[in-house]
Amino acid sequence: MMADTPFDVSGRVILVTGSSRGVGRGIAEHLARHGATVIVHARRAEALEEVTATLETTGAPWLAVTADVRDEESVMQAVTAIDERFGRLDGVIANVGGAAMGPAASLEAERFRKQLDLNLTGAFITLKATYPLLRASTGAAIVISATAATSPTPQFSAYGAAKAATEHLARSLAAEWGPQVRVNCVSPGLIRTEGSLKSVFGGNEDLVARAGATTAVGRIGDPEDIAAACHYLLSDAAAFVSGAVLVVDGGPTEGPTQRILRALEDPR
Repeated sequence: MMADTPFDVSGRVILVTGSSRGVGRGIAEHLARHGATVIVHARRAEALEEVTATLETTGAPWLAVTADVRDEESVMQAVTAIDERFGRLDGVIANVGGAAMGPAASLEAERFRKQLDLNLTGAFITLKATYPLLRASTGAAIVISATAATSPTPQFSAYGAAKAATEHLARSLAAEWGPQVRVNCVSPGLIRTEGSLKSVFGGNEDLVARAGATTAVGRIGDPEDIAAACHYLLSDAAAFVSGAVLVVDGGPTEGPTQRILRALEDPR
């Protein structure tokens, strides 16, 4: 049954992993404001206190679950709790991820594996565990990738490789699980969160503005930008979209040719 408008997600039950803060929290709060029943997730229950307090003010039903997305049994227990509470699941956003920068030549293999495990294996376990419920509801899954998946980024080789693999995973699952389950990726650029403001910009708003000037729209992103993209992909408006990667990065202001020309003009 189609919603009143193709973008309507009200009444849908949606899990957002890694939603205690940052982009995940922004997605969860956005969906709740638009009438979805949201399941928020973190590894520790106390990490979810702030986001659940906000969800309470929306009046929409919600549930908090805890799990380590790298542990299949832990994730299955969370999915069981969702099924017992709501009896269905219409969407999942595999948002958990993280980067640990370091030069590739000195990057320990174990540190490389941990980034693959967190970003790639965690997404696979999440989607595999939720698949039966998504199939039953003809639902949709989204994996949060990153522009590092397609843009060579020194110091982030492990992270970029992991995110590139998650995009391939999403395309493969879209082909395998369709037509019952649609699977897509959202690929954010630089997003303003508590973490990025501290780690990338050192709390300096001037640096934030300078970074924003490198995008075609003239600013860095907000969690709401990613939430809106996820909203679209979860809705009936995206009923003919599967196996896609939606890049949400503000757009580039130059390409390879422009970079080469700029280098040639460098007086050095």
